[in-house]
Amino acid sequence: MVNVDPESLRRDFPVSHALLMHDGTMTHQLTRLFGPVHAVQTGAKTEGETVTRWSTIYHTESGTPLLQARLVIASQNLPEGLMTRLSSGNRLFGGLVTEAGVPVRLTDRVLYRSDLPGGAWGRRHRLLRADDGALLCDVDECLAEEDTLRRLLRAPLPDDGAK
Repeated sequence: MVNVDPESLRRDFPVSHALLMHDGTMTHQLTRLFGPVHAVQTGAKTEGETVTRWSTIYHTESGTPLLQARLVIASQNLPEGLMTRLSSGNRLFGGLVTEAGVPVRLTDRVLYRSDLPGGAWGRRHRLLRADDGALLCDVDECLAEEDTLRRLLRAPLPDDGAK
């Protein structure tokens, strides 16, 4: 973990900043900035009512990976059928939650720099139901390198950072 100065991140890694420094689901940011995206589940493990899901999110048009994700999902707090839809297709968790009408709130955000070659940025956080604070999932998202993200942009970055 590193102590991240948001202004340095915005200046030096503007696309990563826009993707990491917001309080909603990653799905909305990815589709807004890159167009259509899809998920490929790379692993899953169920322990009681907790499901850990590993996936890679791809830019659909080019097939380029945009991020690696690990979600530790509290399945008992999700609408009926959501886990089935998540595991049976290529939809992103955030899109399914939004589609189901579940209001969300992000807490405990921690940014980090990957120790993989290229030093991509990532974040860990908790996604809660905004209405009652129930845990939906613990999230770890590690982005592709800034140059890759910049090359695939389809929309301008927000002027204010990442609203």
